[in-house]
Amino acid sequence: MKILITGGKGMVGGLLAEFLKDGNTVHAPGREELDITDREKAVKAITDFNPDILFHCAAFTDVDGCENERKRAYLANALGTQHVAEGCAEAGSKMVYLSTDFVFDGKKGKPYSETDNPSPQSVYAETKFLGEYYVSHLLNRFAIVRISRVFGRSGRNFSSVLPRLMKEGKKIILTDNLVNSPTYADDLVKAMSFLVEKEFCGIVNVCNRGECSWYQYGMAVKDMMGIENAELVPVKFEGFKKGQAERPRYSVLSTELLETLGFSMPGWQDSLRRYLVSGQYISSC
Repeated sequence: MKILITGGKGMVGGLLAEFLKDGNTVHAPGREELDITDREKAVKAITDFNPDILFHCAAFTDVDGCENERKRAYLANALGTQHVAEGCAEAGSKMVYLSTDFVFDGKKGKPYSETDNPSPQSVYAETKFLGEYYVSHLLNRFAIVRISRVFGRSGRNFSSVLPRLMKEGKKIILTDNLVNSPTYADDLVKAMSFLVEKEFCGIVNVCNRGECSWYQYGMAVKDMMGIENAELVPVKFEGFKKGQAERPRYSVLSTELLETLGFSMPGWQDSLRRYLVSGQYISSC
C-alpha cells in the first residue's frame, strides 16, 4: 500500500511513518518538502505520489499562536486541509484527518460523542473544524479522527515536555479546571492503523480512556517519577487567561464507537507510565 503522511517530521506523523513502514511504501515529507498552504504544489505532490491513503497530520497546533496569527492559522489548518482534500479527490485517495476535542465548547458536562454538535471557541478550534468541513464535503472516503492532549516521543508540546521540566526543578503552574482525555502518541498510531484496516469512514474519537485536569496530569507525573521537590501550583484557567485563547473546560471524548469497532485504548495513567519508563520525554524539546 502506498501511504503519504503530511507533517511527516512531527510527533504523530513521524511515529506513524515508523509504525507503517513494514510492507508499505511510506512517504512522510516535512513542511519544507510538502507545503500544504500552496494549493498547486500540494495537489501536484499528492497526485504525483498517488497514495492509496493519505494521513493528514500537518497543522498549526499552537492554540495561543493561532489566536495571534489568525491568517497563518486559517491558511494552514483550514485552506491547507482543503488543498490536501482536493489532492486526495483528484488522486482517488482515502484521507485520514487529525482533528481535536477543541471543536466542542466544553459545556455539555459529560463525554462528547461523534454525533454531538461542535461549537469551536477559538481560532485554532474554528480552523480545525473548517478542516473537518472540507474533508467531509470534498471526499467520499475519509476518516476524521478527533484527538486530545497528545504526548509522546519528540513532542514539543507541554504535555510531552512536562516531565523534563519537572526534573529540572522548575515551578509549574497548572490549571485544575480544564479537563480532557490525554492521548499517548504510540497508542494513537496503532488505533489509526486499525481504523485503516477496518476501512472505517466517518468521524471517530481516539484518546486514552479516562479523564484528568492538567494539575491531575502533573501530579500523576510527579508521583510516577518520584520527584518530591517538584512544585506544582493549581490555578483556575480564568486566573491567567489574559493573552490566551479560550479553551473548553470539559472536552472529554467518548471512545465508545472505537471500542464498538473492536479497538480499546489503554487508560491514560497506564500509557503515561509507559511514556515515562521509556525515557522518551528526555528527547522532547
